[in-house]
Amino acid sequence: MTGYVSPDMESYDLSHESDTEEVKNSAGEVVGHIAYNNRLTLTVNFVPASATSVDLAKLTAQLPDANGTCIISGAPVIVAGGYADAINADTSNRWIYSGGGSIKTTNTGKATGTITLKRYAGITATGSATVLGT
Repeated sequence: MTGYVSPDMESYDLSHESDTEEVKNSAGEVVGHIAYNNRLTLTVNFVPASATSVDLAKLTAQLPDANGTCIISGAPVIVAGGYADAINADTSNRWIYSGGGSIKTTNTGKATGTITLKRYAGITATGSATVLGT
């Protein structure tokens, strides 16, 4: 989004995930455990910010295109999933939006939004999250 005005963050829900596989011997006993695809998932609940004009207010009540990236700053510093600061993302390891966000409105004009973001240790794209080929 261009010209985006930051909304007021109401809450964050941070989770650490990875894919795993058990390694079994010939008797079927688990003798090893493999973890890969380390990632964080962040669900952000927000209230679109008030703005000086209707046009600016509408910018805060938008959802980005899928595969967009974002930077979060000013959030609490939490250690999780191998990150010393799991929520605040700099330009070298942005959050990725895969779609599925929502904006809820009421007849009184109040609005709230929810967006889910993912952050992968192996993706360091500064722009689009689409990185194919080698």
